[in-house]
This record gives sequence, C-alpha cells and structure tokens, in this order.
Amino acid sequence: MIAAVAALAACESSSAPPRAKPGDEVIAVAPKPVDAGGGGDAAARKVFINSAGRCGECHEKMFDEWEPSAHADAADSPVYLAALADAGDDPTCDRCHVPLAREAPGNTLVREGVTCDVCHTLRDPTPSADGAGFRLAVDDMVKYGPRCNLEDHYFHRMGCSREHRQAELCGACHQWEPKGLPVLTEYTDWKAGPYPAQDAPCQACHMPTSRAALAQGAPVRPGVPHHGLLGAAGDLRRRALALEVRAADDAGTLAVTVTLRNTNAGHAVPAGLPERRVVVGVRVRDAAGAERASASRALGRVLVDATGAEAPFWRATRVGADSRIPPGGTWTETFALGPFEPGTIEVEVVHRDLTEAAARRLPASVEVVAEVMAQATLALKGPTPPRPVVVSPPPVVDRSRATAHRRAP
Repeated sequence: MIAAVAALAACESSSAPPRAKPGDEVIAVAPKPVDAGGGGDAAARKVFINSAGRCGECHEKMFDEWEPSAHADAADSPVYLAALADAGDDPTCDRCHVPLAREAPGNTLVREGVTCDVCHTLRDPTPSADGAGFRLAVDDMVKYGPRCNLEDHYFHRMGCSREHRQAELCGACHQWEPKGLPVLTEYTDWKAGPYPAQDAPCQACHMPTSRAALAQGAPVRPGVPHHGLLGAAGDLRRRALALEVRAADDAGTLAVTVTLRNTNAGHAVPAGLPERRVVVGVRVRDAAGAERASASRALGRVLVDATGAEAPFWRATRVGADSRIPPGGTWTETFALGPFEPGTIEVEVVHRDLTEAAARRLPASVEVVAEVMAQATLALKGPTPPRPVVVSPPPVVDRSRATAHRRAP
C-alpha cells in the first residue's frame, strides 16, 4: 500500500509523464530535506500524497466528476504546456498548476495537477495579487473538507475546514495580478458583485449540491458538492448570459440590436485568462437563404504589449481595453446590416478559450475550443419589424437551497 518515491517514475521536464491511474499505489511517502536549524543536518520530512485514482476507489462519484475537469488537466493541458514554453516561467505558473511539485519534487503524482490532495489539504487560503496564497498540509494523513461531524477511518483522518465553504478557497489561485497586470480577477470580480451579500460563494454555482453518498458504503446525505467545476451538467457558460435581439427599420436600413445580460455568473464574462473571448456573431440571410450581410464583436479584456499591439498576458504590459460583462451588467450594440428586406437574422454567442493573437504564439497543434453560449433567430416577413426575441437561461442554482445544503451536517 505504501510506495516510496524511488519506486515512482521521475517527472521529466521535456514532457509530461502520464497521470496516475485508478489502482496505482496510493500513498507516496517522500523524504524531503528541510532545514533543521543551527547548521546541522537536514531532517527528513515525510510527505503523504495520494493518486486521484486511489481516492476514487472510495469516492468514485467525485473522481468521475473531477477527471474530465480543467483541474485534472491543469499540469498537462496542451494550451498550458505550450504557453509555459513560450513564457518560460515554470516556477510562477506551477505554483497553482502543479501545486504538489513544491511538496514532493520528482514524484509522478504531482503531474495530476489540481488533484484531490491539493484541495483537500489546502489551508490558510489568502487571495492576493501575488497569487498562490495557500499552504498544503501534506505532512499528515488528514484530509480537510466542509463537514465537521465525520469520524476518522483507517485510510485518513477527517479535518474540519470552514474555508471549503468560502470563496477564498478558490480565490487563492483565481486572483493573480503580476506587476499590477490583471490576469486572473475572478475573486475580486465576485467580491465586488452582488453575490457575497447573498451568501453565494464560487462553490454555490461551480459545485452545486445534491443528495449522494460521500464514499462507497456511506449513507446518502444532502448537500454533497459536484466536483466537475462547471455545474452538474457542465453547462455554466451556457447558463451565464441572457440574449435579446431586436430588429428595426432605420430609414430603410436593417438595424439589429443585440443585448447580453450577465444574469447568472458571479464574476465578469468571459472569465479566466484574458485570452478568452465571447464572440457575438450576426448574420442576415435573404428570403432564399443566401447570406446577405454579417458582423461580429469580441468581448473580453484585451492586454497589449509596449507597442500597443494585442499580446498574451505573459508578453503584455498593460490593459488596452475591457469589454467584459460584470455580474448583473449589460452589453448592447446595434449593427447596421444592409437594407430592411424580408429574410432571416441569426445571432450566435460563442465562447472561445484563446484569442487569435494568443493562438498564433502557440503550436498549430493546439486546438482553440469554442462553445456556443446562446443562439437566436428572427424572421423578417414584411415591412413591420418583428417582435424582439429573448433567450433567458434558467437559473444556475436555487441559491437558498444550496445555502441550506452547505450548512447541513
């Protein structure tokens, strides 16, 4: 059951080793030199970390939800590795992308990224502009979580952590402004918005609760969080914005007004790295279905370099523009799209995880992922403008119910 670090494959800097799989040996007891003080020999520190697959043998639900998440890919996603190579800044980025590397350097398990033993040993979360404001209590077999009435068992002991119900736990990494440049600001976005007063931290939306067993053989309980981080159905982006489309005859010109409202997100949209965009596309087709006109706008925080050219954050020096939509905020623009004639208006709102400027700096093999957030269609059948179309997403969660569950034993 206990495997020495020497028995695990070393982490190579040239390529990311494979993530540990279910059934791998679970506890790595890694000797780590620490300063013994007084100029004497360094003492050996034991570091206890587990593969996520081993945790999943008891916590199968949580493992299955975490495995396809961005946290699971934090250390080895193609975008991260390519950006890291271009930036050449491993120590800074790895503090949050490979947090266990500081505790057990050379251990294969650290390549699991933001794994079970990161969040469930995380203590003293302190969001700040410097980022990575936390410590990992991996020198003991205590696993921390929000429930304070669970009994210890043979595999690990239970630690009570009020912080696991607080936004600060997430903000410890999701707040980072190196040299004053706003790169990650989800925590301060949330703090400045309406949700703190509603007792709705990040977890209320990103880890919605349901009735489930905490572990194999445990009783079914209320308030068990989902560990996929994008909602129970992975659809938080599609639930973030409400879309409204209006068409008008402006002296013979077709005027299409698009309005986006941030109705559900507790932070600005788009969130995350400045290289993300929400792209609004408007297309007009004639009565035969042929495209007649089109236009698009990209919303996001645009960072620029010293010359004023758009640049990825690791090459940028300042903010050039910021058109993100804050919590409860609205964005509106009117597009002039040719003559007001019979036809069809199509509007699509798409989330892109990389701008073209950032993608150009990365290998061509790095895929730019796009996800449709909202769509709407209006028919122009005569001289009278059609009624507006409103696409309102359902609420992300019943926050009062989620609050009750977070307080449940």
